[in-house]
Amino acid sequence: MILDKNGKIGGKISIIDIAVILLVIVVAAGIAVRYGSSVTEAVESDKVFEYVVRVSSVRDYTVNALEKKGKITDKKSEQDLGEITDVRVEDARFQSTTASGDVVETTLPDRYTCYVTIQARGKESDDSYIMHDTTELSVGRSVDIFSKYVRTSGEIVSVKVVE
Repeated sequence: MILDKNGKIGGKISIIDIAVILLVIVVAAGIAVRYGSSVTEAVESDKVFEYVVRVSSVRDYTVNALEKKGKITDKKSEQDLGEITDVRVEDARFQSTTASGDVVETTLPDRYTCYVTIQARGKESDDSYIMHDTTELSVGRSVDIFSKYVRTSGEIVSVKVVE
């Protein structure tokens, strides 16, 4: 703000003021493009697809709860997001470095890695699968699993259309 000698707001708009305003608009547009919705138009709707979630380093009680299967819901709205159809359990493994610098892989005692297969209904687009609550499923994405018996999270390792 520029004040004249009488204390009133006044003055001219300079080229620097215009440049700052344009810079703010460009930054806002860049943020909108970068973080805007990447969900594309659905090509086919109401498909049945199945995705596998890897839940790493869990204990016996989580394994037992996952093996009870059941419906998966959204944490907030209790919307049906699919059903657990299969659970494959393996010993949890991790890599560590020895004192000599060698990298060795070993099992974690009393810990397991579960591969949870979930069937769900949703839409298929050109490059992704979209559930009815607009959750996009893609390999590498983290998802939360909320059921009557368990609350955990994992990483999607595969997605495919069943029907």
